[in-house]
Amino acid sequence: MKRQHVLLGALLLALGAAWWVAGLDDSDEQPPRRAARKSIQREAVVHLDVAGLTRAGRAVESDGPNLFPVRSFLPPPLPPPAPAAPVAPPLPFRYSGMLEDGGAPAAFLTSGEQIRVVRAGDVLDGRYRVTALSRSRIDFIYLPLNESQSLMTGAMP
Repeated sequence: MKRQHVLLGALLLALGAAWWVAGLDDSDEQPPRRAARKSIQREAVVHLDVAGLTRAGRAVESDGPNLFPVRSFLPPPLPPPAPAAPVAPPLPFRYSGMLEDGGAPAAFLTSGEQIRVVRAGDVLDGRYRVTALSRSRIDFIYLPLNESQSLMTGAMP
């Protein structure tokens, strides 16, 4: 027990001496340590000029071969998809019947609540031209795209 008391006393004595030495100043001209730390923190502003960086005291030169090129192992980006070609909208007409009276055949078409009688060569709404009429189908050309479309009548040829 006596030995433990001696070791504890020596430890306390060493801690007190270290604390006392840490508080001493070398000269009276310097401000206390806490004030010096605050002034250093306020005045310590670092300005970094990225353009003037040098490697080992000399300017970085780029005229030699690049020994460490950047390589990516990711697949290359896909090219943008080609724009889809414009397509004619579906026909807005429904077949209602056919009229054959010895002359050029005529077809009855409904569009909404409107009934139209059309013959080959007629232009409907400035967008569709009737090109051919038969018992089994009516052929149209969608004028803005010059694309042909057919309307099946359901009759046997």
